Amino acid sequence: MSHVFIVAEIGCNHNGSKKLAYQMIDKAKECGVDAVKFQTFRAKDLISRYAPKAEYQKKTTGNKESQLEMTEKLELSYKDLVDLKEYAENVGLVVFSTPFDMKSIDFLESIGQNLWKIPSGEITNLPYLERIGAIRQKDKKVILSTGMATIDEIKYAINILINAGTLENDIILLHCNTEYPTPDKDVNILAINDLKENFPKIPIGFSDHSVGYLAAVGASILGITLIEKHFTLDKNLIGPDHKASANPEELKVLVENVRRMELMAGNGKKIVTESEKKNRIVARKSIVALKTIKKGEVFSEENVTCKRPGNGISPMNWYDILGKVAERDFEEDELISVSGIKMQNN
Repeated sequence: MSHVFIVAEIGCNHNGSKKLAYQMIDKAKECGVDAVKFQTFRAKDLISRYAPKAEYQKKTTGNKESQLEMTEKLELSYKDLVDLKEYAENVGLVVFSTPFDMKSIDFLESIGQNLWKIPSGEITNLPYLERIGAIRQKDKKVILSTGMATIDEIKYAINILINAGTLENDIILLHCNTEYPTPDKDVNILAINDLKENFPKIPIGFSDHSVGYLAAVGASILGITLIEKHFTLDKNLIGPDHKASANPEELKVLVENVRRMELMAGNGKKIVTESEKKNRIVARKSIVALKTIKKGEVFSEENVTCKRPGNGISPMNWYDILGKVAERDFEEDELISVSGIKMQNN
């Protein structure tokens, strides 16, 4: 199992505060993630004034304001994003941002972004997909979330990206459920295998919107390449995504356990490991004398048995020993040895 690339999705959980965003970068670094991700948008270019809030947004932010008004409060300026990018890179993190409108794509391209995240909501946005697909950047990768999408919709989106100029092996698909938080019954981790079957040449990852860290750790054993998890400093902060996000304690445990799982996954071959070899003698058994055996007696089920340790004749040779004659005396519990066996019956 290779290294799983773990992304802390800061998204808009900075609540429009550059100061809070800096603090989130520091905490994400402490938690051991590989990258942080933001969201770049101009609310008026993203949301019409007639767009309703999602049900989860109503639960977390109320009904008094529209989706547009709510989202306007979550904007960061382009300059803020440049400063945050520089800061995150200086502390050793990969940093990138999801664009939600064409102007934001232009901006992110202008600052040399080469890791592009397409959110689930844009998987049916043809001009958006074409625009990102056509970007020419060294080491470019496109991460495509698949929440709310059918296999056919995913195939269509991939074809748009490829026809626009993105190489198939530069695409990463994320299994995702677009509900915040995702109910356990809808997480459907094993859908990762369905994506692998349908897209065998494309790496698969997991964008986890469930509560806690269990789903992400479980998914890591399926050979995924990337995990994205929404991140917040405090689930009680006002904003649409905080309650569906991992706090620092949860994110730290997520990272630690995914790293453990990488070790536990091993090489996929059933072998005797170095750590267990020494226990063969202790845990396995040998053929021993059940009671005192005199020279000349025949070995039978009445005078031999199998007991630990395993440094004598293996019980797998049981029927080779029965019926043979003892060449010498054996005490109770003494290992039956080859030298003490007359190999031909009298």
